[in-house]
Amino acid sequence: MSKNSSIKAILITGRSLDQGVAIESDKSGDVYTRACGKVFIDPQDMKKLKILSGDTVLVKTKHGEVVVKAEKSPDAPHEGIIFIPMGPWANQVVNPYTDSTGMPSFKGVDATVEPAPGKPVLSSIELARKFLKQ
Repeated sequence: MSKNSSIKAILITGRSLDQGVAIESDKSGDVYTRACGKVFIDPQDMKKLKILSGDTVLVKTKHGEVVVKAEKSPDAPHEGIIFIPMGPWANQVVNPYTDSTGMPSFKGVDATVEPAPGKPVLSSIELARKFLKQ
């Protein structure tokens, strides 16, 4: 696997069934991390990245970056579009400014995705600690 392989993508965030179920459980637990600490990627984009479902990837935007697990999108084809369920992982890479609306923009964020072999997906607690240190 080439360490230099990456793709440009448009990031969309939103609710998912798994995310909705997980927020009713322990938000500091593994169920929540598995439900929200992931990114859905088009199968053709996964081939370009030379990754498989379950591999870790680094999603970067001008607002931040986060390591998440890659999953093959069930809604393909949509090359160049990635989806992260709402939660602390998505919040790392969306614009935190709300333009006085009280709600950041969760859609249409320019992003890059690259393989991140060996890098862990942090739990929601670990992400919060990392954020507080910044």
